[in-house]
Amino acid sequence: MSRSPTSAAVIFLALDDGSEIVTFPRLNWGIVATAAAAVLGIAIGLMVLVSSAHFDEPPSPVPTPPASCAPFCPTPT
Repeated sequence: MSRSPTSAAVIFLALDDGSEIVTFPRLNWGIVATAAAAVLGIAIGLMVLVSSAHFDEPPSPVPTPPASCAPFCPTPT
């Protein structure tokens, strides 16, 4: 049994013909599910924190309309 340094595959050599059989180690799905739940929980927590944050920025001033329509006055028809 030997492990390739570039992948997680474990290579087993057959006894008689010398052919290689590549298998992967079994995953512990409980650990995978716990890690996925933790990542999802952190992402949702960050979303809630950012969406409910009140930044101390004053509201932008509303532009006042011009007193006359000088360059854009409608032409009488």
